[in-house]
Amino acid sequence: MTTRNLNKTWRDVLFEQYQADLEADSPFPIRYLIFVYQWKKDIFISIPNKIDIVTFRHSVFDFARSRNREEDPTFSNEHISVWPRKTFRERQEEEAAKESNETNESGFLGSVVLE
Repeated sequence: MTTRNLNKTWRDVLFEQYQADLEADSPFPIRYLIFVYQWKKDIFISIPNKIDIVTFRHSVFDFARSRNREEDPTFSNEHISVWPRKTFRERQEEEAAKESNETNESGFLGSVVLE
């Protein structure tokens, strides 16, 4: 009888894909997008330069350990960079805030005075 555990963590999926990309000699930089339940968000993981699988695993574990109890998964070291994907609503809010800042800086208050 054969028994296999088919449950995988996001880290397992990431390690398998990076190993496959190394074997396929994929061009760098490589960027992955994966959902991480801990933050209930999609995160981007960028690897700018080719590194061996052991170094990659250590970098991912360093990220997971350092951001474990934080709300923001943003992380960077010499091997990987991690940041959350912004939702459509977050992008809209940022654009609205940016537009209101530009309007306030230009001095235009949105009203016209007629004499």
